[in-house]
Amino acid sequence: MATINEHGATAITLAEYMDRLRAAYLAIDPDWNIEPESPDGQKLAIDAELLANLDEAVIHAYHSVDPNSAVGQQLDRIAQFAAITRQAATPSTAIVTFQGVEGAQIPVGTQVRNAATDTLWATEEPVTIEGGSATVGVSCETPGPEPASVGALSVLASPISGVQSVTNEQAASLGRSRESDVLFRVRRNRSVAGPSNNQVESMYAGLANLDGVNRVRIYENDENVVDGNGLSPHSIAIFVDGGDVDELGQAIAVRKNPGCGLNASSDIPNKVQLGLTTPRGSPLTVTFFRPESVTGYVRVELVGSFPAGTEGEIRAAIVDYANAALFDAEGVGFNRTGFGIGDRVAAGALYTPVNRVIGENGYVASIKLGTDPSDIDQDLIDPGFNGLAVFDEESIEVVVL
Repeated sequence: MATINEHGATAITLAEYMDRLRAAYLAIDPDWNIEPESPDGQKLAIDAELLANLDEAVIHAYHSVDPNSAVGQQLDRIAQFAAITRQAATPSTAIVTFQGVEGAQIPVGTQVRNAATDTLWATEEPVTIEGGSATVGVSCETPGPEPASVGALSVLASPISGVQSVTNEQAASLGRSRESDVLFRVRRNRSVAGPSNNQVESMYAGLANLDGVNRVRIYENDENVVDGNGLSPHSIAIFVDGGDVDELGQAIAVRKNPGCGLNASSDIPNKVQLGLTTPRGSPLTVTFFRPESVTGYVRVELVGSFPAGTEGEIRAAIVDYANAALFDAEGVGFNRTGFGIGDRVAAGALYTPVNRVIGENGYVASIKLGTDPSDIDQDLIDPGFNGLAVFDEESIEVVVL
């Protein structure tokens, strides 16, 4: 039977059970016919399989109490000890630019329609057109990985006085389906720092566990001079993709303690500021930023003979890989969390999803990247410390040489 001791848990394999049972039968009668085709041989095989399955269940139960190996419902239960629950599907997000008359006001919740998919996207905060335009974040009202290619968010769902047009200059950052075991486990491990005195770790835990949040990145400059990212001395800069603006502001206000201030640089785009109050009753201007989406254009060149539909499967696999939806918990050794805010994307990383699709039908001749459809000849995309590289199937070209 399976053994559990101070060294862990070990099981007996099906082959080992067969050997043990055969030896036990022959010890009773060396002439006993236990060939596989005999009735007794078949009985041995059934018993060995039952015992091996029982051992497997014991090992599974043993690992189910470990947060690093638990899956499904058991992982949900373990996470509840840290007051964390699995997130429902999160919405896709994008940055749109309204064009119109100076001073025209665009209220929060203004709806923009995707001309290609007909999905509705709502503005996250009120903005006013200044200098002919206004930029604001929008969230898709349909949860999950709803795409929006460059220029797709171009229809005003209802007219607004003084607003003439709207568009998105970069592809949307895709939302995610119900949180997978992989992403839930990563968030749970990071979130145990929630009650800590480390402001950055505690802030991350508080923001990442809010509904609708896809990604969080916090930079801290604890030096006496401006750092390489342009952050002020002794400040932290918070970047959040997704989530409700007011909920994010409250989560920051609750965890803000004396020390590093909140960076409010006017040089960083997509700034959100809220006038709030700390738990101690002190006024606080909460500042955080939405990441700057950078559309990644990809050209994949293949050699080989591929079945129909391979090109579409490759485009989908690249998007899933970037969005942490390609591998499950068993995909050990692969990037299972996707690309985050400030992450550089190397062409070499995209060989993984492409090779997963093409298998033995051929090989990848080259993969090139770019941030402009007319210049896809780079080995690396660097979205900047405040950027998020986003991928859309329409920005991926697959060519069979």
